[in-house]
Amino acid sequence: MIDSLHEDIDAMSLLEAMTESVLVTTTGLDRPGPSIVYVNPAFERMTGWSKQEIMGRSPRILQGRKTDHSVFRDLRERLIQGKHWSGQTINYRKNGTEFVMAWSIVPIRDKSGDVYRYLAVQRDITKRVSMEHELAAALSEERKWFRQLEETNRKLNELNMIQLSTLNLFTKYVPEAVVKKGLAAHGGSLFHGEKLEIVALFCDMRGFTSISEQLSPDRVVKMLNTYYTMMVEVINAHEGTVVQFVGDEIFAIFGAPMPIRDCVENALRCALAMVERLKDINTTMTDVIGQDICVGIGLNYGPVIAGNLGSEERISYSITGDTVNTAKRIESLAKDERNTILIGESIYKHACHLVTTQALPAMLMKGKKAEINVFEVLGLRGDSPEK
Repeated sequence: MIDSLHEDIDAMSLLEAMTESVLVTTTGLDRPGPSIVYVNPAFERMTGWSKQEIMGRSPRILQGRKTDHSVFRDLRERLIQGKHWSGQTINYRKNGTEFVMAWSIVPIRDKSGDVYRYLAVQRDITKRVSMEHELAAALSEERKWFRQLEETNRKLNELNMIQLSTLNLFTKYVPEAVVKKGLAAHGGSLFHGEKLEIVALFCDMRGFTSISEQLSPDRVVKMLNTYYTMMVEVINAHEGTVVQFVGDEIFAIFGAPMPIRDCVENALRCALAMVERLKDINTTMTDVIGQDICVGIGLNYGPVIAGNLGSEERISYSITGDTVNTAKRIESLAKDERNTILIGESIYKHACHLVTTQALPAMLMKGKKAEINVFEVLGLRGDSPEK
């Protein structure tokens, strides 16, 4: 035992009572190195070595196969200089089990100031290191998971952009409302028919054949695209749906595939707005075709069968019924030389309070046994007197 420690009972009692492991060694740093001259009870509990077994032996008895000796690279230099040293690595108990030990070594000086012993305070930090490793592993796994999540989100965003692009392209060929209704089917059959009350509107460009014969193919396409673009804007603004373009003809419906509050009023206001929009179209196309475009518009109201027709490979949204056929025949009655809006009696009955009209002579149409009444729309009531 250390003589000075025996002389100082209070210091000895303090070391014996400490909960942290303490050992004291000689100062011989050259081979075979220092030897142990004191260990406290906490050291015995931590290492399994008793005082009687460990006294006089080298502290290296605690080292083993996994001990990282690189932690000792500056130990000799610091102790020779009388400085404090600390480190941690795997050490071994008497029974050969591993534990992670962190310890600090400080020089003990005598009354004259000379270093004559080294005191090491040791701690078993195995649990803390294990928790740190587990935390590091968890953080690494979390970072990996986040990277996978980011990559998945990136791929989903790319797929979503592709799908949106495809959907946007698809809705240029199929009415958007039809697409949305089909997507809402959730795996149900797309070939589903329903009976609806709608307004069918046909708008035909008058004298298109003679106009197109005077133009190059590029100018014909430019004229039609400009015409269609501006007219579709008007139809959309009035909650209509374009079913198809046939040459220079526009077929639109109001009240399908989704019902609207007042399809007759919307359709009539749309027809009037389309005629008004022709002013912009003609202004835009003056340099292209050299003359004004005129249209004939026919509207009819009544029941139809609406649904997707075709095969699994190709389908189209179709509106069938006498209401559509009659609307087309009414449109064919419009004069070539001016913009004309004609309506059937079914429209007139619903909207005579809204527009001023002029009755045309009753006429017999193909497929009809009785003559039908047709009216020309002159404008909204208040704009012009009824004739």
